[in-house]
Amino acid sequence: MSFLEDVISDLSTFFEDQAIDALWNAVTYKVIFFNEYEAVALFGAEIESRNPHILVKESDFSGITHDSTITIGGVAYKVKSPQPDGTGVMLIELSKD
Repeated sequence: MSFLEDVISDLSTFFEDQAIDALWNAVTYKVIFFNEYEAVALFGAEIESRNPHILVKESDFSGITHDSTITIGGVAYKVKSPQPDGTGVMLIELSKD
């Protein structure tokens, strides 16, 4: 088995140990959630904003599209950008619209 195949086979363990629950399409999945403040430069000034995003197993979220809704901790987020990376992991940018 290749290194990449080993990593992909271990994704379930990683997501079980490090993740929280997220609801999508009436199914609960494990995700790694990031919701930290981030300083963004805009017209020479720094503005603080949130950049919520999650890391997920790509197989769990196949078929997800822009504007899909994911609920985390009782908060509904809209999908801005699903970004599969080809390793079995996908980064999904979210917004609280």
